[in-house]
Amino acid sequence: MPPPRRPAPAGPDPLPGQRSRGALLGLAIGDALGAPLRGRNLVAPPFPGLADGMRRHLGQGRMQSRLPANPFEEAPGAYADDSAQEPAQVELRKGQVTDETHLACCIAWSLKELKHYDAADVARRYRAWKPHAFDMTDAVRESLEEMGSGMPVLSAGKRIWLRHHRKVFCHGSLSRTAPIGVFFAGNEQARIQASLEDSALTHYDPRCQLACAALNSALARAITGGASVEKADLITAAKTGLSVGAATLARMAPEAVNETTNAKNFLWEDLDRAQQPDPMLYGPELHLHRNLGHVRVAFRLAFWEFLHAPSVEAGLVDVVNRGADADAHGAISGALLGAFHGEEAIPLEWRRMVLDAMNTVRGPLWNTYHPRHLLALVAD
Repeated sequence: MPPPRRPAPAGPDPLPGQRSRGALLGLAIGDALGAPLRGRNLVAPPFPGLADGMRRHLGQGRMQSRLPANPFEEAPGAYADDSAQEPAQVELRKGQVTDETHLACCIAWSLKELKHYDAADVARRYRAWKPHAFDMTDAVRESLEEMGSGMPVLSAGKRIWLRHHRKVFCHGSLSRTAPIGVFFAGNEQARIQASLEDSALTHYDPRCQLACAALNSALARAITGGASVEKADLITAAKTGLSVGAATLARMAPEAVNETTNAKNFLWEDLDRAQQPDPMLYGPELHLHRNLGHVRVAFRLAFWEFLHAPSVEAGLVDVVNRGADADAHGAISGALLGAFHGEEAIPLEWRRMVLDAMNTVRGPLWNTYHPRHLLALVAD
């Protein structure tokens, strides 16, 4: 006679919360860890070897800003170097985050307050952040300026994309999108729609929109998959997100159906390549240092780290010590690694330092755009 089944423990399952917090903290920590290494052409071991390089701790560091130097005004929440030439050099405090996390906070605040995704509200928050930014990509800056031109705000990203002959395909929307995957972990339709709409605000290219849909589908699977979820399950979820996202986007933008189909095929190839020992990110087609800002580089690299790094720490140390877009690559990889392994798998020192950063500074970078506000999404 089989033994009686033990009753399930009372109360909610803590695992989804742990993984949700892991995704959000992973984003912020990857951003903070990688910021001082952004733009550096660092020597790293060939894949599948993992870098164990210079950047392992969240200390103070100097970052090359993508905004021009202003000799009359100090960068908010940071220290501008008086001797800096174009572009500005910014001294970051220990554990301080940059634009990837700031924009993710805009999404998180909107979702927390409205309980659904509203592109107009998020766009308003992005524009409110702009005066406080000490770092911003060209694509985001141009989109925010376009939003103030008097034309419809929600079509700004598309206008920029068309103006640049459909060749703007940066990773900016991918590095901020994780709050959508966390908030809508149990609602595929809302998650896909929000992923596409948020990317379209600033990064309209179908490669950017579908990458966000795929990443958020993988995050959602990690959060809701239970203790038995496997890494292969997240790849399957990402491919499902690509397929559903492509079908949704084709209905939303039939004039870009060819680009949408191509984008799905490219990103599917990236997921397949990420499963190989060598993701071919130092190759003739995609190169970490020659294709700075490319959404496919960031997407493929994040999934490679997720599949091949044995821990959150090992994956983030490797990805940031490869240089290039180290802060964005760290944010995207950190969200994926954190969602799968959970909050407790992230080194305690990293968690404490990022959440304590800026606690002696008052102002928007503490009150509104600090990573602790990301965690409010899973506080209830």
